[in-house]
Amino acid sequence: MPKNIKQIKIWDDNPQKDRISNVVKIDFNFPCTWTILDIEDLMNVLREWIKGEEIKYPLDKDVGQHIGDMRGRWMLFNEIKKVFDEQ
Repeated sequence: MPKNIKQIKIWDDNPQKDRISNVVKIDFNFPCTWTILDIEDLMNVLREWIKGEEIKYPLDKDVGQHIGDMRGRWMLFNEIKKVFDEQ
């Protein structure tokens, strides 16, 4: 992990938990304006994001916000797949 990143985790105390864009929180060790992420850092972000998606769109409940039968990690998977399919 880059030295300026303290942790990558689910933002449990997010005041706007209903916003999909605020699922994963990256805490920095010191004030910085940018960082460089390698593949493992990105994998950590994705792992945490999947946990957040599963909390937000659980497979065992009808939360009302999903695409067909797609929820949680599968919605995220399809969005990532679209990026690869563009190439």
